[in-house]
Amino acid sequence: MSKHRQPAPAPASPGEDLGVLLAACCERVVRTLLATLGPAGYGHLTATQAITLLFIGRGINTVTQLAERAGLTTQAMSKICTMLQADGLLDRQPHTGDARSRRLALTADGHRLHDLLSQAGADAERAWTDLVGAQTLQTVRAALAAFARSPEPAAPATQVRLRFI
Repeated sequence: MSKHRQPAPAPASPGEDLGVLLAACCERVVRTLLATLGPAGYGHLTATQAITLLFIGRGINTVTQLAERAGLTTQAMSKICTMLQADGLLDRQPHTGDARSRRLALTADGHRLHDLLSQAGADAERAWTDLVGAQTLQTVRAALAAFARSPEPAAPATQVRLRFI
């Protein structure tokens, strides 16, 4: 049985806007993640809610940490967490190190959905690897990590919020 191959994509031109390309890649990965929600019974969740679930499953466990990571206010993130809790995906527990805050933890259903979303992310990455090759994707990953973790020259005047879908 032969494997269907897609035609090679057109190479990016030097004039293509990097920010637009990055946003398009992010949206494609997020669409892949969201496609897993419906069959799992969670098609009503938003991209922000799904990504919040991923963050919690990866160890970011307070509303303040989540808000900082997502570029949202703590009030907005608290509402997102309340919705995830109402859906039975999230539990709030006393924080052992800070009595003013609550530690967030995934429920058993939350862990199952986290695993589905993580698998969808791995599938998207595999498709990207098939398209450009493992070495190229590793180079892209290293470049993105270097830029993302480098200090900003000056703090932005306004908070930047990315919205997917």
